[in-house]
Amino acid sequence: MLPSRSDSQQRSLENPDKQTMRVDSTKRTDKLIEVPRKKLNMRLYTESEQRFQDYVNSKIVTISIIALVGAYAILIFIIVALEELLDETEFNNVSSILSWIELGILIVFILEIFVGLYAWGIKKYYKDKWLILDTLIILLSLFFVIFELADQKTSNVIKVIQAVFRFLRIFLLIRKAQTFRRLATISTISTPAEKIVRFLAELKEVLEDENMKLDIDYCIDKIGNNQLYQMGKLDEDNAEAMAWLNQSQQGRAEVKRIVTNEQQQQQQKKVIANFQKLNIPKRLLEILYKQHDDLYIDPFECDKLSGGEGLVNLMLFFFENYNLFDVFLIKPKVVRGYFEEVMKGYLDNPYHNKVHAQDVAQTCNFLLSKCKFIEIGQLDEQDIACVLIAGAIHDYGHPGLTNAFLINSRNDLALTYNDQSVLEMYHPSQCFKIAWGNQKVNIFENLQFHKYRRIRESIILMVLSTDMAHHASELAITNSRIAAPDFEPNGKDKQRLMDLIVHSSDVSNPTKSFEIYKNWTEKVLTEFWLQGDKERDLGLPISYLCNRYTTNTAEAQVGFIDYVVKPTFACVLGFLPAYEPFFQNLDKNKAKWQELIEYYKQQLASIQPK
Repeated sequence: MLPSRSDSQQRSLENPDKQTMRVDSTKRTDKLIEVPRKKLNMRLYTESEQRFQDYVNSKIVTISIIALVGAYAILIFIIVALEELLDETEFNNVSSILSWIELGILIVFILEIFVGLYAWGIKKYYKDKWLILDTLIILLSLFFVIFELADQKTSNVIKVIQAVFRFLRIFLLIRKAQTFRRLATISTISTPAEKIVRFLAELKEVLEDENMKLDIDYCIDKIGNNQLYQMGKLDEDNAEAMAWLNQSQQGRAEVKRIVTNEQQQQQQKKVIANFQKLNIPKRLLEILYKQHDDLYIDPFECDKLSGGEGLVNLMLFFFENYNLFDVFLIKPKVVRGYFEEVMKGYLDNPYHNKVHAQDVAQTCNFLLSKCKFIEIGQLDEQDIACVLIAGAIHDYGHPGLTNAFLINSRNDLALTYNDQSVLEMYHPSQCFKIAWGNQKVNIFENLQFHKYRRIRESIILMVLSTDMAHHASELAITNSRIAAPDFEPNGKDKQRLMDLIVHSSDVSNPTKSFEIYKNWTEKVLTEFWLQGDKERDLGLPISYLCNRYTTNTAEAQVGFIDYVVKPTFACVLGFLPAYEPFFQNLDKNKAKWQELIEYYKQQLASIQPK
């Protein structure tokens, strides 16, 4: 996905009439301190109210209300059925008992309303206007039930009104059935930081001040900055501890093998012979053999040496290197055919193209291999395949336009995927269609069904993780999981970390050599500016960084490092200590961009339209 947007900026794109600009972190902190509470435009709950909120949202209360709704539904239908089946005398004999039962249920519903009003206040409780109608129906139903119990002999007009409200009670049941949805949102949070993220997200919903909403996003960013739970830049005092941690992680994971020099030479010859059978260009094969897990490999040079097929050759190399041909029970020609089709699907965009896909897949391998995530996460061959395939396909068919543009222009893709992670939904969908649409290139065909389902689900999750709209909140939760006492990188947290491997690789340009990083920066901004030109022509608001006349390239990259990339790789460093030597590249590259800020200001001044 796009490598130059923070979470708050992406939200700004989706609300184009409210453009935002980056603010220095110190200024933001001061702003948060100085804003009076009355400007928050929100209710501050007492401890008692908060206890009631927790009680109402508890699982036992939710299940009890659901059970009561079910019982009320049965009761209403029994009353309607008996009224039709029995004559008036027989019905009157049983209706009194049923009315008393109904009265009890309605009283519970009334109590639920009163508790909700006390816990959240009238304004928030009735934020959903349908609840006003629910309350009205319950109160009138209660009135008519009491009326029935007080006087069985009613006029025909009253009977008609009672019948109408009986059907309105059925409508109430349909509304009440929405309580089922609460089960899906009952918290499974296990750490304080996750509770904070959840609270901030809920807090944003009750705020009306847009500036305060931005401050909420800033707070989430700070939580995601990994400053709460882990060491920052190493100094002399903690370098020894980190070295020990790195050594212990490797020591637990590595399997020691004793082989002779002769066996090593024979094994190496066999490996080289197997690679040569893949028909990878010789010079490229030499580079991949030495640098396949190197952060500083040049993706542009690799693509040039392969005649424009760098992505295909890289994936062939990985399949051989990790024995994935045997895992998938397929031949190299099937893998070649599949990734040739994937490569064809990448459009000739300045940035989101086949070389970017190759670069992301290779960076994923760097984190898996050199940074030891294979050992730390105890990844099997299927896990490794999922990460590498996700990196290769994650931007398939990218049109060179952002999700916000597709949504604002009512593009068919946005309509198809309901404006939700539009491109991230589209990329894996099309790549699975490639496989199942042509048996000759179906790399999944020979997998057992349960293995295929696991691989498919994992790949889709990783591609979805590249949506920058969820960057800050997901990063904060990942940080809290890393800090949690029950953190399991090789168990329940493995998929979340695999997601981060792909997401971090997608925004990894600032971690590499400045020459390659600058090349990618020029390409991505060219693509953004082409979108900005389209937005200008269509009369749409120009998205952040997409105005070629106002975007200072150097300032944009300084902000990108500070607000997106550095927090992301600080999180990566939290579970991959071997990444520590590469983390300093961010500060070095940031310093170089800061030196160029004045140059790009002069460049902007020279191109201003007259």
